[in-house]
Amino acid sequence: MKSLIISLLIICTLHAAPLPFLRADNNQLVDDKNQPVLLRGVNLGSWLIFEPWMSPMDASGLKDDYSAREVLEKRFGFAKAEELIGVYQDHYITSADLDHIRAAGLNCIRLPFWYRNLQKEDGTWLEDGFKRIDWCITEAGKRGIYTILDLHGAPGGQSPGESTGRIRKPEHNSMQADFWTNEAQLQRTEEIWKRVASRYKGRSEVVALDLLNEPFGAPSRSRLHEVYDRLYKAVRAIDPKVIISLETCWSGNENSVGYGWGWNVLPDPREKNWTQVLYQLHNYEWDWKSAEKQISSTDRQIKDWQNHQHWKVPALMGEFNCMGHEVAWKHTISAFEKHGISWTMWSYKATHGSGDDSWGLYNMIKPAPPKPDLQKDDAETIAAKWKAWSTEKAFAPNPMLHRVFQQTIPQP
Repeated sequence: MKSLIISLLIICTLHAAPLPFLRADNNQLVDDKNQPVLLRGVNLGSWLIFEPWMSPMDASGLKDDYSAREVLEKRFGFAKAEELIGVYQDHYITSADLDHIRAAGLNCIRLPFWYRNLQKEDGTWLEDGFKRIDWCITEAGKRGIYTILDLHGAPGGQSPGESTGRIRKPEHNSMQADFWTNEAQLQRTEEIWKRVASRYKGRSEVVALDLLNEPFGAPSRSRLHEVYDRLYKAVRAIDPKVIISLETCWSGNENSVGYGWGWNVLPDPREKNWTQVLYQLHNYEWDWKSAEKQISSTDRQIKDWQNHQHWKVPALMGEFNCMGHEVAWKHTISAFEKHGISWTMWSYKATHGSGDDSWGLYNMIKPAPPKPDLQKDDAETIAAKWKAWSTEKAFAPNPMLHRVFQQTIPQP
């Protein structure tokens, strides 16, 4: 009976009125009737941008999305490589997954993408680069789900890690990446955001534009602010109303307590004349075995939020994971609900997900389908293996997380 009710709710949602526009008002998001709205959701990690540790990208040991594309292009040519990656993307996330997200009581997707979804490496725009982003925004919106567009990988890389799509060797043992000092890469990133802002202006389903994911490659806090201000102005020149999300994630300390990944990485938005902004944090406590430390980590974030209420800006916990501790998950989601912090957990599904670390709302089944060997398998075999990694074929719900959401999220 419960599954029937959920299915009927989804069907009704598909024919519902368009999502209301949201705006930032003091410390919260509100709809067109000035009613507070809390975003509750998941990241679609490793869908449009491979992260090998959590996806069935490759069995041969390739380290990042860029390497996978390079191998496929060298072996099969650019067009065939794009076709194969499209096969993966069309099966890894489908409309059924959006139904699952809605049925879990969630109303938001944070959608990571990188420049290679839209452009070739030389900067040439792809004719159908927006195809899957368009699809996701539209289909999610039909189900009452907002989308946050997250630039996970900027040209040149805002950090040197694989999460940007391409591992870049740090120069002089620093954490800097080429993005921060290369004017051509900055201009290219500006152009990406201008195109994105133009394409989705007036679309209520696009709740926010997340300018840079985890920019811990920034050489300084001041440089981070300069680049944020530049990208902010590029978007504002096109869309004066869309919410812009700015992330606090930066690893410098500026010789002061409170820097790192906390609120003090960013300025009071009034100092920069930033309006309609949503400040975003990420939180990971890496002691997987300690529920107490997971809870304490959440509590530190809540205290930091309380100490910055006078900034009058809403908060989003854009990524977090309380690992496998049900008590920590309950505490964390309940705390976000109580204090009005929107959230999107990392991630919707993951090959690394298990009962111990909870990386996925859906976890990989065992035995799992084989991953393709991108360096040896023929094109037909690669396509067949990637097709086997749909949620229905290769994943199962994480019962603990579904139970927590049922207990902590207001039900319709």
